[in-house]
Amino acid sequence: MADDSAVSSAEGKAEESDSGRHSPQISGFSVTVYAVMLTIVLVAIYLDALPDNIVSGMVVAVLIGGALKWIGDRIPVFNTFGGGPLLCIVVPALLLYTGVLPGSVEKLTDDFYTEFGFAEFAVTGIIVGSILGIDRRLLIKVGVRFFVPLVSAVLAACAAGALVGYLTGFGAAKALLLVVAPSMGGGMAAGAIPMSEIYASSSGAGDPGQYLAQITPAVMVANIVCIILAGLLNGLGKRRRFKALSGDGAMLRTHAVSFGTPRPSSALSLERLATGMVLSIAIYAFGELAASLVPAVHAYVWIIAAAAALKIFRLLPEQVTAGAEGWYAFIAQAWVPAVLVAISAGMIDFDRVVEVVSDPAYLTLTVTTVVAAAAAAGLVGYAVGFHVVESSITAGLGMADMGGSGDVAVLSAANRIGLMPFLQIASRIGGAGVLLIMSLVAPLLL
Repeated sequence: MADDSAVSSAEGKAEESDSGRHSPQISGFSVTVYAVMLTIVLVAIYLDALPDNIVSGMVVAVLIGGALKWIGDRIPVFNTFGGGPLLCIVVPALLLYTGVLPGSVEKLTDDFYTEFGFAEFAVTGIIVGSILGIDRRLLIKVGVRFFVPLVSAVLAACAAGALVGYLTGFGAAKALLLVVAPSMGGGMAAGAIPMSEIYASSSGAGDPGQYLAQITPAVMVANIVCIILAGLLNGLGKRRRFKALSGDGAMLRTHAVSFGTPRPSSALSLERLATGMVLSIAIYAFGELAASLVPAVHAYVWIIAAAAALKIFRLLPEQVTAGAEGWYAFIAQAWVPAVLVAISAGMIDFDRVVEVVSDPAYLTLTVTTVVAAAAAAGLVGYAVGFHVVESSITAGLGMADMGGSGDVAVLSAANRIGLMPFLQIASRIGGAGVLLIMSLVAPLLL
């Protein structure tokens, strides 16, 4: 009976595959039906008929994200270098910049992702599920040595940035203050904003806002460079000549298991998915509580620590762990394109990007900083047993992207969303380390 069931299942999947081959689908809908739904949403946008709430933001981000991902994943060659995720992160911001999409899209998607708390909801589910889904012994092995390439990435970025700043006439000290440190500081809220306050306090003159205006472009452009590099590294790892550099999501060269590879959601019951969701939001509550008691440590760090402790000390039954994995798989499949659209429309300001790109020295410095961090992380990571591609993405690009939202975009472009815990470590702990260093160094450079 079991064999018959397995054969039926296999035949059903084959029929679905054949059917899908003849009639393409987007999120389970035929392209025609999906186009009709997207048209309705776009008409509502242009007529300003959507209220500013979580449902409006979600429907805009989900439908646009689904369409862009479907298109990008079907463009030859481009689909091996980020494809759909790259379109999701670039196209909405570009359409807003050119005026094709009205400004209401920016507010709807930004409020949906940030103001209404969807960012924490999605990212927490990814972190918890990906940590609980990895091998316990592997988690211990990787966690201990991860800080070696992380520190190497920061040192390489500082050295390369200072050198290029000196050679281009931008100034070594100015390059460290306005480009390297903001790029490696953990994003906007946790990095650039407190860094601008450190600079204002250290200089004894000026307003933090003045410094923030100078360092924000570096954060944004570095984030875009990180996304592009992530797609390139993913494509590089698929080439036969460079296949040995990639672990396809596995960090250690001696262990072939990928981090957080989710089991198929179809194998999980709705009850298990609900279990995973409840567990994730309960751990989120713990993280926020711990951060309120110890403000110096970000809530995501506590969330990572809690999930890792639950895994290492085997405190959860298998069905709960399976539920967390399933919830993570659902988020990765259903919501990541929408998250990328929200990040693009609400957080990427093309005016600032164009302004920076027009300054060759500034652009060269920003690109050099990111490339140096990724290269150092990859090479040093290889020396301590990691795959080059995975180490470059986690310890290098994880330090240089725009924090939580940047982590999602980078991992989506790299097709390695299961590595989220390591990028969060890089963004939060690594970013906090950069802030500490700048609090000591800034008075000497300003």
